[in-house]
Amino acid sequence: MGHSITALIVPGSVDADAAIRWDLVPIPLHHGLSLLHLTHYYTMYWQAALGITEHIEPSPEVPILFPTEGVVRVIAADLSARPDPSFAVVYTDYHAGVGDQWAATCTAGGTIRSASDINAALRMLGITGAPGLDEFDTVGLGAHRSTPEYLDRYIGLCDEMGL
Repeated sequence: MGHSITALIVPGSVDADAAIRWDLVPIPLHHGLSLLHLTHYYTMYWQAALGITEHIEPSPEVPILFPTEGVVRVIAADLSARPDPSFAVVYTDYHAGVGDQWAATCTAGGTIRSASDINAALRMLGITGAPGLDEFDTVGLGAHRSTPEYLDRYIGLCDEMGL
C-alpha cells in the first residue's frame, strides 16, 4: 500500500473557525500535533488569492508538487492563533516501499527552512521517537496514507485563475 500525502503539521489543537475559513479538516496526531492535508494547488490558489509573494526556499531536489508558497505561514498562524507559528510542511510519495519524502519547518515564526526528512522536521517540533519507533510512527503519520479528494477542486480553481 502506498503513502502519498502533503500536509501541514502544527503543534496543539487547531482553531475550528480558522480551519473552516481555510477549507481544511484538522486531524489530531499523537503527542499534541494536528495534521491538515493540503496540496501544492491548494497553497498556490491561496497564495494568489491573497497576493502573498513569500516562498519557501526549497533544496534543488524537492519535488515539483511540494508546496513552496509562503502562504503556509499565514495559514499556520491563523490555525494556531499565534503570530509566530511553529509548523512543518511534509510530503511523502511512497509505493511498494520505494519513493521520497520532503519537509520544511518553521520554528516560532522564523525562517521557513528545508529539513533533511520528516523525522527531522518532527524533532524540530519537539517530538522524540518512542522506543523502537521513529518520529513519523510515534505521532501516527503512517495511518494517514493519502490526501483527501476534496482538495482536488483546487486544481480547477488554479486553472480558473490562470495559475
